[in-house]
Amino acid sequence: MPLTARGWATLVLGTLLVVAGLAWHYPLVAGLGGALVVIVVAELVSVLATSHVEVHREVSPTVVVRHEPCTGTLRLTGRRRRGLVRFDAMDEVDGTLVPVELPETPGATTVAVSYPIPTPRRGLLPVGPVHLRRYGLAGMAATSTETGRVEQVRVLPRRIPLGDLMPGHRHAPAGSDLSLEYGGTDLVGLHEYAMGDDLRRLHWPTSARTGTLMVREDADPAEPQVCVLLDDRVGSYGGPGEPFEEAVELVAALCRVTVDRGYPLQFRTVSGRHGVHVPGSPTRLPQREAHDLDWLLAEIDVAGSGEVTRDLPPGQDIAVVVTGSEADRHELGLLLGDAATRVVAAVDPLPLVAAEQRAGVLLLRGAGSLSLAAAWDEAAAR
Repeated sequence: MPLTARGWATLVLGTLLVVAGLAWHYPLVAGLGGALVVIVVAELVSVLATSHVEVHREVSPTVVVRHEPCTGTLRLTGRRRRGLVRFDAMDEVDGTLVPVELPETPGATTVAVSYPIPTPRRGLLPVGPVHLRRYGLAGMAATSTETGRVEQVRVLPRRIPLGDLMPGHRHAPAGSDLSLEYGGTDLVGLHEYAMGDDLRRLHWPTSARTGTLMVREDADPAEPQVCVLLDDRVGSYGGPGEPFEEAVELVAALCRVTVDRGYPLQFRTVSGRHGVHVPGSPTRLPQREAHDLDWLLAEIDVAGSGEVTRDLPPGQDIAVVVTGSEADRHELGLLLGDAATRVVAAVDPLPLVAAEQRAGVLLLRGAGSLSLAAAWDEAAAR
């Protein structure tokens, strides 16, 4: 029975007054008790009556950056006021009820209201169902129904401002240790001709062989070959929580800068669970692999502590691993191999030194992604 605590108390009180009034021959007391019982029963019947209110909810956008605006629009069709009954609504967001303020529009059969949807965490955020509550004016009875489908909002990592990457080097032929800071271009791939492509970059041998116009994708060898590693082992952070979220945000910033510059990117997790290769793009056009990486960073989570992966691409210009304060930084430094620039960035709640050099590895420490990004920009500017 959907009686509230007030409803039960009023029903018990009214019943006692009726019994006492009849037993002691006090008709006024019995009448007062009867009135209380009638009010409770009237509200109960009104609340239990079938409702003809239809609810539709839309969420926009369905892909949003953490802490950025996301809006729900609730549309109710039907009479929200009928006799003793009123309505209010709440939307369930990630298991938490978010109240929706319904405007007071007497006589209106359709009402639409917008409300903010909080995006406090990264990942897939379930939104719904809508909880529609019917309650009596005196608060004696109330009932709640769930309606509407559950929608998924994909929350991407917060965008951390990052200046630029450290400079790369032009690699000499294989087997040579020589490196230059400038040079020509290398053929890294081909794609079918599209409107707007430079005709001077047509690759005639392949076009003649395939019968389709193919355009060269050239990369400047002086552009950095970047490898970004995310330490996803739970033991490196002392447990899941905010430090890992900060690490993911810094990794996302490094990957975004690399892709925006059109540089080739190798992303790996230290546990070996995930890996994405984003090829270089001289035209800086959006790459499907970059989109896949954004989706992966939105949903990636910590793994159990395990062995460190050794399956890393050789010959990288810049190799960065982002980890927590509990990780073995010497072990992670060795993991970076023979990269020209090796960086270990650690999320440390109490950093004593922001940056230091150890055995050819630059060690950056910061309490969060913002402080680590600032330390990175300072090191890149040197």
